[in-house]
Amino acid sequence: MSSMDDKIVGVRLGELRNRFENELNTQYEVAEIRQHFALLCASHLEYGPAQVVLNLQEKVSEQIADLLLNDLAALQKHVPIQYIIGNVDFADVLLKIDKSVLIPRPETEELVHWILSTTPDDKPLRVLDIGTGSGCIALALKKARPLWRISAWDIDRDALSLAQHNAESNQLHIDFQQVDVLTKDLPESNWDVIVSNPPYVPAALTKNTKPHVINHEPKHAIFVPDESPLIFYEHIIDYAYKHLAFNGTLFFEGHAPLMKSVEGLLQEAGFSDIVLQNDFRTNPRFTRAIRQ
Repeated sequence: MSSMDDKIVGVRLGELRNRFENELNTQYEVAEIRQHFALLCASHLEYGPAQVVLNLQEKVSEQIADLLLNDLAALQKHVPIQYIIGNVDFADVLLKIDKSVLIPRPETEELVHWILSTTPDDKPLRVLDIGTGSGCIALALKKARPLWRISAWDIDRDALSLAQHNAESNQLHIDFQQVDVLTKDLPESNWDVIVSNPPYVPAALTKNTKPHVINHEPKHAIFVPDESPLIFYEHIIDYAYKHLAFNGTLFFEGHAPLMKSVEGLLQEAGFSDIVLQNDFRTNPRFTRAIRQ
């Protein structure tokens, strides 16, 4: 913090938590503020949630107080807690994240679990993750299925660099490639599984998007043109139909209001056994289709 008033010496942890609650109460509910505070204490003090509560009367150093107050200032500017901490746990994989990549969502963890629960685990399947971002899907699948040979594409070089870092830190091998799936010149490879969580939010919804998303997460990983909201699905479905093995599987995550339209695209392309699945909020979020 810039003001000398914020240089707190010998402050109790509980006082800092109270300050968080007082200064963030217009942005978050108390329970969420306390959850954020606990996550920051885990990062700076290696405290678990119970330790935070047990140590509320304990004094922290000036250095720790300053770190927490800087975090408070960032939260007031709507910086997502995941970017402040710099990492996120995703399906048993610890991922470094920054503003070059979308923050992995719980819904995407659901997609990973669905893939794992419906796909054979005893074969060295060839798997492609399109639009990998932080590498979350590819790395979670590789961690759970070491036999799978997994490739991951993204158009963004910075995202690929971060994904490669995540692969190395988790000691997992993924073949990362810089590929623009909207071009016609795509790798002529064959796959058993293709999965994608592409950009899918129509640009018209920008005005309804929360500040921590619109001001801090990469827009190109979220929004699509209003006139062609299915553009990524169209290109990926076309590629998948040509390059999936017989009985190969295509998985998508998507925008709930558009998932019936995605189902229609899959039917028109000739895919079969198409399944729409709801997320934990009961929104239609995922689809699976078979290439026959």
